[in-house]
Amino acid sequence: MENRLGKKFRISNDIATCIAWPLFVLILTGCRVSSMTPVNAGLLIFAFAIVSYNIIKSESKDKTGRILAVITIAAVAVRTFYVLYTGAEQRQHDMGEFDTDLGNNYHAEYIEYLLENHRLLNANVIEHWQFYHPPLHHIICAVFFGIYRNIAPSMAHNWDALQTLSLIYSLVTLALARRFTELWNLSPEGKITAYLAVAMQPQLIVFAGAINNDPLSVMFAFAALYMTLLWMRDEKKSFIKLIGTSVFIGLGMMSKLSAGLVAVPVGFVMLKEFLASSKKAKMVWQYAVFLIVCAPLGLWYQIRSYILWKVPLTYVAVPDTVLNPGLVISGVPFWKRFFEFGEGVDYNIIYETLNAAVFDGDYYQEHMLLALIGYALLAAFSVFTVTVLANMIVCWIKERNIMNLIMTIFIVVEIASYISFCFKYPYTCTMSFRYIVPTLIAGAYYTGRSKAVSPHLLSLITTISVWALALISLVFHCLIWIKG
Repeated sequence: MENRLGKKFRISNDIATCIAWPLFVLILTGCRVSSMTPVNAGLLIFAFAIVSYNIIKSESKDKTGRILAVITIAAVAVRTFYVLYTGAEQRQHDMGEFDTDLGNNYHAEYIEYLLENHRLLNANVIEHWQFYHPPLHHIICAVFFGIYRNIAPSMAHNWDALQTLSLIYSLVTLALARRFTELWNLSPEGKITAYLAVAMQPQLIVFAGAINNDPLSVMFAFAALYMTLLWMRDEKKSFIKLIGTSVFIGLGMMSKLSAGLVAVPVGFVMLKEFLASSKKAKMVWQYAVFLIVCAPLGLWYQIRSYILWKVPLTYVAVPDTVLNPGLVISGVPFWKRFFEFGEGVDYNIIYETLNAAVFDGDYYQEHMLLALIGYALLAAFSVFTVTVLANMIVCWIKERNIMNLIMTIFIVVEIASYISFCFKYPYTCTMSFRYIVPTLIAGAYYTGRSKAVSPHLLSLITTISVWALALISLVFHCLIWIKG
């Protein structure tokens, strides 16, 4: 009972910290480094010291716990710094510009439209580019900014404040990654490498300042899988945990439809537990409620768009190829999309995805220092990716258990969907790691398991690549502010 209460306290403490810290950063700085005074900077450092102490206290007092606490502190620090030097229109995807009429086509206008009109756009979403996305993220942004500008009227155009939400989502995702390591039967060293692989992954740092719908959808995908694993381990098969999973999947899909891919491994777990259960009648009605909750949450916006304008349920907006003809890569043979490399090759899915995972579309080649660090970061992430695949193969050879199967299903579904997406929409902008960020959970799992099952050399290379990736990523994201 005491252990259970302790876990509940730690989860509550995590959630409170994930919300309180970004709000404090907003109040003190407006999420802009330009607004900081020496006094504010001092207060921020002092408050972060308190947060750091809280993180250390929440972890166990052994060596592993202390290392995990230091990783968390560094991860929170670099995310916070990234938010402070990154504006609402810097390093973003499909944001457009705030306070600018661009014909209701971008995420910024989506948020502003909801903020000013308090209703969904009543027009064919096919004609309004990013408005085809389900609106949960944009609704949350509109409500949050509406409250913010009423409290602080002088900051009514400080759109950087919206990064408070992105930072919250990023920190919750980080906390979930930490909790995953407790479910995987990892050695102490395995926990450290598994967590570190996620905590300092460049794309997740960038998500801390991203104002589109990616960070929220990824957070809910992580939460859905985590809740599923808790439910699977629960001997009583808690109905609350099952419905929690349903809600998280539904909310993820209401943020971005692709978050629904997590339903595949979740569905596999549910099928497995159903076949093994002696109370099948009870599970049938529970699963029915699961579907009744999840489907309307996840699909109501797509159904609305189909009813009103016959928009296909899986519709994806395509870029303007008249204005951007260089985006088109149609007609490239299948094998070249994977195996052709070299100068001028911008259609290789493997290379472009690895690049996007590290640079998110900004390559920093005009800065010698950033370019050199960036190449080292790309090399570290590439080696790490190879070790994930190698460790997955070794895990299947040496141990065949349910967790291997769940994680393999998850990573295969995500990557298969992504490859299909790249061929269905043959544009350079389609090849982006941000579409498959949830695979990091499976990657972290196989990284952690390498300590127990992989040959010593492979385990050593895995560890070196993870630490190199983490340290270089930390340095890189503390320096890219110099580009502006």
